Amino acid sequence: MSAVARRLGRRLGRGLLTLVVLALALAGCAALPRSGPVTASDPDVPVPRGIGFFASGPQPGASPEEIVDGFLTASWAGYSDEFLVAREFLAGPAVETWQPLEQVRIYSDAPAPQFSRADDGGVRLSVTAEASLDSAGRYTEAAPGTTIDADFTLARNGDGEWRIIELDDGVLLPAANFQSVYTRGALYFLTPDRSALVPEVRWFPQQNLATSLVRALLDGPSSWLAPGVVSMVPVGTRMRVESVQVAEGTAQVDLSADSLAAKADERPLLYAQLDRTLDQVPEVQDVEITAAGAPFELEEPVPDLSAYPYIATPLTVVSEGRLADVVGGEVVPRPGGQLAGLTLHDPALGYEPTAPTTVALDGPDRLVTVPADGQPFVLTEGTNLVPPSMDRQGWAWTTPARSNGVLRAVRANGDTADVEAPWLQNGTVRALRVSREGARIVVIWESGGVPVIDVAAVVRNPDGTPRALAEPVRFGNRLTDAVDVAWVEESTVAVLGTTAAEPVPAVHLLPLGGPANRLPVVEGAVSLTAGRGDRSLVVATEDGRLHERNGLGWRVRLSDVSDPALPG
Repeated sequence: MSAVARRLGRRLGRGLLTLVVLALALAGCAALPRSGPVTASDPDVPVPRGIGFFASGPQPGASPEEIVDGFLTASWAGYSDEFLVAREFLAGPAVETWQPLEQVRIYSDAPAPQFSRADDGGVRLSVTAEASLDSAGRYTEAAPGTTIDADFTLARNGDGEWRIIELDDGVLLPAANFQSVYTRGALYFLTPDRSALVPEVRWFPQQNLATSLVRALLDGPSSWLAPGVVSMVPVGTRMRVESVQVAEGTAQVDLSADSLAAKADERPLLYAQLDRTLDQVPEVQDVEITAAGAPFELEEPVPDLSAYPYIATPLTVVSEGRLADVVGGEVVPRPGGQLAGLTLHDPALGYEPTAPTTVALDGPDRLVTVPADGQPFVLTEGTNLVPPSMDRQGWAWTTPARSNGVLRAVRANGDTADVEAPWLQNGTVRALRVSREGARIVVIWESGGVPVIDVAAVVRNPDGTPRALAEPVRFGNRLTDAVDVAWVEESTVAVLGTTAAEPVPAVHLLPLGGPANRLPVVEGAVSLTAGRGDRSLVVATEDGRLHERNGLGWRVRLSDVSDPALPG
């Protein structure tokens, strides 16, 4: 069932929904639902979102500091008035040349901003940096202790009033106001085998969100993600009308004629990308696509694609030196989970719904399969191997902790692949996890002796064999240490680490493009795993206890076990 059908299901019974979807698929049209010709109509007024900010223009006799302060307030309100009031604080070419959407610099609410005067009448604003957005809405968290020094050059106008004549492009925004004017949204692309969606998180002004999302999707993925995904948007495709109108819950997207270059088998996938991307807009219930004003015809139904392919299986642990599954709260030893001469730890599970492929480390230097029956098979050997991660295609990933710039991916049948990652050369890898759809990987490693967290696109051959990691982007910059990681949502990972302000290890929920959220401390935490959502998090402690989420805190689930693992 497609995302469109899920939307229809909010208002129709499931049985009726099935009939509607079948009828629309037979009709072969991308406007789901559609009846009759496309006609013009007045769009619904979107439901107001966030907090509205209002500002006054410059006051007579205001000092340079007051002008800058007033300009900042007017900038916050500018997302509602197209920055008209903010420009009243400017003079000369700056009135026209200032580009407010070029960047957003987000600063902490404390300590308070500091103003200082220069001899030439300029004003410097100094604040503590929290994060930044670029013109495409990509979020970068600032490292602890980073400051923003913004310089404003002022001059008196013909009336003797101070005005800003030179300044940096962009807006300075307090952290407390950021999520009142911006909202997080994901753009959905496709895995190269077209079997799953891959999200990329961006931030957009809440005003005209649907238009911003579609425009960004048509522009394509960011350079870091592009090597690992595909898009069914034909080259040159744009919105023919530079606005997505929402009429009676239906988003009307009129694409340029370039979109007609999409092949018959690509059009349903293009629809799926647009539909899932617009599903984040509260007032949008359905999506109707036209091309140069005419219906965007489909010959095949829209596929139901997941952005988080995952099969729930029992938790696997190490208990008394052997692998075991947790079933109904009981620890059930696995047949063949204890093998003479092996020291098994750090298991990883595949995504099969029953009897998932299981691998584990044997001591520090061998990765082995652990079949339900029969003898283990050594997959790879190396010095001080990193705990493995299984991807959806059946590849188990690991690497010697001291990296030579190549990761290892192996299959239970003995297939091997060297995955080029030159940016890891001479670094020390601590942990890695491949995303559920297999297009991204998160790596915790030491760069120059400093622990960092990177995410990179996985580049695969046509048959799905991993070949390389693209250049990464860094996130989680406020963490000063990190030891383990797990995927909890399609664009969020849980990282066990510390910050300068909180040196005790804790689980931090880190969006791939957004502010982090620190969870309550689990004393003695050493590793973690997760299934679907942060409520599935399981944390292991050095004294052999497993903790799971319980409301806002944690509760002990099991004792005398270690190394919990869920698929991935």
